[in-house]
Amino acid sequence: MSEAKIRKALISGREIFICDDVIDSQVVKQIGAEMGALPYVRSEKSRADVPGLVAVSDIALEKIPANPFLRSLKRLVEQAFPQERFSDRRAYVNCSVYGDGYYMHRDCVEQEAHVTALYYANLEWHPDWGGETIYYNDEEEAEIVVMPRPGRLVIARGAILHRGNVPTRICYQERYTLAYKLNCLGAVPPQT
Repeated sequence: MSEAKIRKALISGREIFICDDVIDSQVVKQIGAEMGALPYVRSEKSRADVPGLVAVSDIALEKIPANPFLRSLKRLVEQAFPQERFSDRRAYVNCSVYGDGYYMHRDCVEQEAHVTALYYANLEWHPDWGGETIYYNDEEEAEIVVMPRPGRLVIARGAILHRGNVPTRICYQERYTLAYKLNCLGAVPPQT
């Protein structure tokens, strides 16, 4: 496995970590191979006030703690925010194709410290295929653009305004992202 590369930035005072080579290559292959077999339903919206539905496969909340991959993602979130405690909120896989549409949104209200771990699950992706995730500041100016590199993980405060892009017309593959949302329960209690 290559050496892990983690880039930390702040957007409107909120943390974002772009992590490469933090997931074992065999796990990357396993997760990528499983994406196409999941049951997808066109029911996901970026925000309640917008049209358009994209395909999603929800992971039952009660199954999250037993899922070894999600447990490993939670450990990475806890390492990124070592002074905080987290609980499971939601986990699901988005499957988008050319012609779908996402809108700017936040995963929680601006005052909350919840965290989203966004994992790019495709085993192959070319820059010309699009599919980037754009993270915006509170003034709706693009600050960071993240390419959907295979095995890449973004750990970010859910209150950061963002939008996923769908594949371009020249891409004939689905874009798979696993979103794992965690509630921030506050600071870790001091040891006595």
